[in-house]
Amino acid sequence: MKQILAKTAIFAIAGAISATAALPTAKQVQANMGMGFNIGNSMEVPNNPTAWGNPFPTQALLDSVKAAGFNTVRIPCAWDSHTSGGKVTETWLDSVKTVVDYAMRAGLYTILNIHHEGEGGWFQTNIGTSVNSTVDNKMKTYWTQIANKFKNYNERLIFAGANEPGPNVDPWTAQHVSTLMHYYQTFIDAVRATGGNNETRTLIIQGLNTDIDKSVANAPVSTFPKDKVTGYLMFEVHYYDPYQYTLMTSEQNWGASEPIMPQYYYGNYQKASEPKRNAGYNAWAGTIDSKLASITHPQEQFAKMKTNYVDKGYPVIVGEFGANVRSPELSGSDLNLHKQGRVQWHKDVVSAAKQYGLTPILWDMGNESNSGYDNMAYIRRQSSPVGKVLETDVINAMRSVYNLGNYVNTGVTHVEDFITGGGTVPTSSSSTVTPPSSSSAIAPVSSSSGIPPCDAMIPECGWTGISPDVLAGSHVNANLVRDGSTLRSNAAIRLFDLNGNMVRVSSAKIASGHSEMDLRGLRQGVYIARSGSQTLRVQVK
Repeated sequence: MKQILAKTAIFAIAGAISATAALPTAKQVQANMGMGFNIGNSMEVPNNPTAWGNPFPTQALLDSVKAAGFNTVRIPCAWDSHTSGGKVTETWLDSVKTVVDYAMRAGLYTILNIHHEGEGGWFQTNIGTSVNSTVDNKMKTYWTQIANKFKNYNERLIFAGANEPGPNVDPWTAQHVSTLMHYYQTFIDAVRATGGNNETRTLIIQGLNTDIDKSVANAPVSTFPKDKVTGYLMFEVHYYDPYQYTLMTSEQNWGASEPIMPQYYYGNYQKASEPKRNAGYNAWAGTIDSKLASITHPQEQFAKMKTNYVDKGYPVIVGEFGANVRSPELSGSDLNLHKQGRVQWHKDVVSAAKQYGLTPILWDMGNESNSGYDNMAYIRRQSSPVGKVLETDVINAMRSVYNLGNYVNTGVTHVEDFITGGGTVPTSSSSTVTPPSSSSAIAPVSSSSGIPPCDAMIPECGWTGISPDVLAGSHVNANLVRDGSTLRSNAAIRLFDLNGNMVRVSSAKIASGHSEMDLRGLRQGVYIARSGSQTLRVQVK
């Protein structure tokens, strides 16, 4: 009888697990993803998401991304540099959850990945001819933690196993491909094992270097890892063609009879007097490849994706694409000609992607300077007003492909029911956020005290996991205040970065009976000050 009861209990548990409603398939999900936007050079920065000049993402930024016409956001993310004892810290998981929640609340399909974490990283350059057990164990450990953190989120949250695997590999062999696919198998198995909505969550695996031709030549779907459910995998490639036009910043010597030069002019906006600066110029042949200077090239490349992957059951995302603004190299009429061609390039890429059923996701680095390096910022992040569309012509050209009309910021409707079965904030409701009349940025919701909400769901922000008033910014009072470069309180003050690390403490009392902290000398970025039960968001510029 005991054995019968035990078996009955086991069957009951198994039935409860399998009773989890299946999420929409990858194909169904992709049908609603539209065009996407990357929050680049932010959460994937090793150790400190603000170290490369971008502030910690806010609800205002994600609302602005949605208002600009994007329906998907990709969040490149670091993990290995936020570990303790071989596991990702809870403070970092909570900080990532904050950004994911911003995106989900804005109504965006949200892709969360493991990025390269600096040059090379722990995974990206470790694709060898055999499996590295250390890398494999990290893949399992990290994705188990990530998946458990988000197991009850709905189908709009998508996990991507990696970023651009294998820059160390040339050429790719069957052994290299087998190693990479083993790591992807570990990723898939780790996520599925956590249960809940992760049993049928859409997962993304990346192509070889996310390169279209290398993937087609060496990674057919027959090499892919196996999933216990059918129809829940996507495939990812990136597109920066031609490289000399989109990214190259200095002359190179690649064995041609003349130096290979950066190219500035594209499509219908080429410069006859400077043929070597036109997109598609071939320094070996001394001629222009007209395909590379038109929509023909992305059409041919994306057609390969449809034939080899989409038509075989694996929807494809173009996880990154974009082109630098060539300033300060160009000015005046030359810069204007370049910008006109650049608008055409973006429209050509998005048009070709949509034509062949791919999801194009724009790469934004946040760099608004005229440094000539990685000058690729479409929505303002590094200066006020955050969320202002910087490249209206480019955004409008992309919007036109989806019949969205020209950009007008009419605000967004927040969606609060993206967690199912979690029993945590947010709840099932929605609210409309309207833009301020003074700019195209969407203002963050502030509390009645006038202090912006804390940016990270970590204890240092006062977050307990059950207190919505903290998230709304009302868990503050006048005892902890900022006066210019000084913080004042009636108790000891502790200052934390957004990873939860304490960076400064002040416990001394001054004559007035208050504690003071000098903010001078801190690195630019966002911090959280705490004094007793009070919290305050502190931005250092």
